[in-house]
Amino acid sequence: MTFSISQTVCSGDRRNQYSLFPSQISKEISLPPLLRHRRPQLTMEDQTSFQFGVEIELLIGSRKKTHGNWKSLAKDLSKRLQKAGISNHVNEGNDKSHDNYREWSIVQEVTIPSQPAKSLFGLELVSPVYPVYSYWAADLETIFTVLHSSFTLLPSPNCSTHVHISAAPSPFSPLELAALSKAILYHETALDRVFPPTRRSSTSYWCQSNRSNPALSLAPLADCISALDAAAAANDSRRVVELMNLFPAASAYGRAHGKKRDFVRGKVYKWDLTGALVPGRGDVEFRQAPGSVAAGEAVGWVTLAVAFVAGAVGRAGLVLGAEGGVAEDGAGVEELWELLGAGAAAVGWEGLGGVEALFEGGSGS
Repeated sequence: MTFSISQTVCSGDRRNQYSLFPSQISKEISLPPLLRHRRPQLTMEDQTSFQFGVEIELLIGSRKKTHGNWKSLAKDLSKRLQKAGISNHVNEGNDKSHDNYREWSIVQEVTIPSQPAKSLFGLELVSPVYPVYSYWAADLETIFTVLHSSFTLLPSPNCSTHVHISAAPSPFSPLELAALSKAILYHETALDRVFPPTRRSSTSYWCQSNRSNPALSLAPLADCISALDAAAAANDSRRVVELMNLFPAASAYGRAHGKKRDFVRGKVYKWDLTGALVPGRGDVEFRQAPGSVAAGEAVGWVTLAVAFVAGAVGRAGLVLGAEGGVAEDGAGVEELWELLGAGAAAVGWEGLGGVEALFEGGSGS
């Protein structure tokens, strides 16, 4: 997903009236506790605020019709979502222009093997850009109600849920990017407990550990943290991204593309920071989450990603670890939960109900 920090969703329906907050919609629809938000008290000198977009990959078939190709199924889904009040369109060419992020879009997902004989196809639902205080969770509830009533969703290891987060009104600074990067490395072991084994460590090609990249793979955690501090001190966002998203020239991809030196390629790591370097985007992408087949799962992954980023950025400049010492295995779950709680408070969320469910369900799978 590519989106601009200044970009907004099309207005005109209740979900996009950003003067309304989730505390008001909790009276209209039964939602998890995390959606009973308080309105952030913002001032001109206020700290960073956030917005996000989510991409939900699905292996999907229709309960009501037989479709011969993904386009036919996508048009069917689009009509049903429109009828339920979700503005959307089918993006056949996967166009990345800003206009495509003003409402939900449906695109073909070629990394999910389709099964035409069973009328099952891989597609991706791409959200508009949502402020964290908007009606995003109500939209997800509506979308999954449509999906479950008219379609079959098959769990697949090829599916994932990606969350893009950007800062507003200004992009992430080098200090904030470094703070997020340090938190990613420091909390990785604890955060992995939420995920199934296929989404931990570097077992999946598309969500490898950021620490496995050539810039950090041989260094102790304390040295990784020091390198990020040095990049922040030099006010060098590009260096921060290189430290987190470098990819080996000797890899199959590197050789196929004639790379002579290690190069930046963020989309293979749990956290892709390369969008922070692109003018007009300024986003970071959380790629570790598995596919979502229920609204609660999608809400939980969005909440986790946004709270983590907000918590990490809000602690920019603070020392990690007890008395400045960084253990090689990083933080425990208690320290991670403290970070998530701080992030939720920073964006005005009262509680982390969706994330609690992920922790309860993920540790043993």
